[in-house]
Amino acid sequence: MKQGITIQERLKDLRTERHLKLEELAAVTGISKSALGSYENDELKEISHKNLVELAKFYGVSTDYLLCLTENRNHPGMELTELHLSDSMVELLKSGRINNRMLCEIATHEDFVTLMTDTEIYVDGVATAHFQNFNSLLEVLRGQVLSQYQPVEEDAALKALEAMQVQEEDYFCQVTHRTGTLSSMP
Repeated sequence: MKQGITIQERLKDLRTERHLKLEELAAVTGISKSALGSYENDELKEISHKNLVELAKFYGVSTDYLLCLTENRNHPGMELTELHLSDSMVELLKSGRINNRMLCEIATHEDFVTLMTDTEIYVDGVATAHFQNFNSLLEVLRGQVLSQYQPVEEDAALKALEAMQVQEEDYFCQVTHRTGTLSSMP
């Protein structure tokens, strides 16, 4: 994401993304080639309201995007309610306490859905009961080994049963590490 982009750069970027020459853009928008060229050069010529709207329509972006008032090219005027963001999340994003650019990169990463699924399982406690059941079963087995064999402290079977116990936090640390979401960020 470019920082501090100018209107001139934005207009030129949009045109070059479409592999258009100024003459071709002039033909489809009805704006003169000289006006279009002056909009893209370093000495910004004031863009008329009509031409600004015409360029925004042609490129499929908002006038705010053309004027560099927003980075949102495809979703002008998106209501926060559509995004299901709480007031506290909006305040956090506006506060500057987190790196919003990095958050966007993480959220659009190919492994993000997997990370979110694993996180939801952890946060909602879906796996907690399974870990508790598994660890309880291991405790029962350990009790059986202790009552039948009276093993010594260094008994291999008893140590194996202890090692098999899984702590939920440890498991999810391994899951997030395995997805590679955070370790393979560009």
